[in-house]
Amino acid sequence: MDFYEVVERRRTEREFQSKPVEEEKLLRVLAAGLKAPSHNHLREWEFILIKDFEHRKRIVDLGVMARDYAEKEVEEATRTMTDWEKEAYLKALPVQKRMLMSSPELLVVGFKMRKPLRECNTLYDLNCFASVWACVENVLLAMAAEGLHGVTFIPHETTSLKKMLGVPDDYEVAVLIPIGYPQEYFVKQKPVSLKEKIHYNRW
Repeated sequence: MDFYEVVERRRTEREFQSKPVEEEKLLRVLAAGLKAPSHNHLREWEFILIKDFEHRKRIVDLGVMARDYAEKEVEEATRTMTDWEKEAYLKALPVQKRMLMSSPELLVVGFKMRKPLRECNTLYDLNCFASVWACVENVLLAMAAEGLHGVTFIPHETTSLKKMLGVPDDYEVAVLIPIGYPQEYFVKQKPVSLKEKIHYNRW
């Protein structure tokens, strides 16, 4: 696919088909992420694919949406449900939680920090954060090239999430990306004018 066609096709998607994502496509997407530029040339990024549904549920409930949902509530509600009932229940959840729970794949992207986030005082200290987002953009574009879509979700809090995932202390979680084949409907981006966005010599 032509590069500019890929850029045009990339879109935010929160509703997914139940169709599984082929392993070879997923590996190509992640390999593309590792081709991104890195501030230290070391590409200190890590990918965690959450395959187990129960593990995913705990991550979303406790590590990501802890301020809004209790893990016990969801566990009790789904314990005796049939597959159909579980699907209906998940669709009834708010969209952010639903997209993280219902996507065929859930990717967690981690990156090594130069120093703890609370000690970062300059933009230079955040170089590692900037470069991991170059990796994320490559992942999103590669997904579009494979006919896959998703959305970036930045966790509200990562301390408990890192503990659940076994992430080392000197690493941070950048983003969660639900991945899958899209439904027909999607939210269109706000139109922008390139002419209004370009400045010469000064703002």
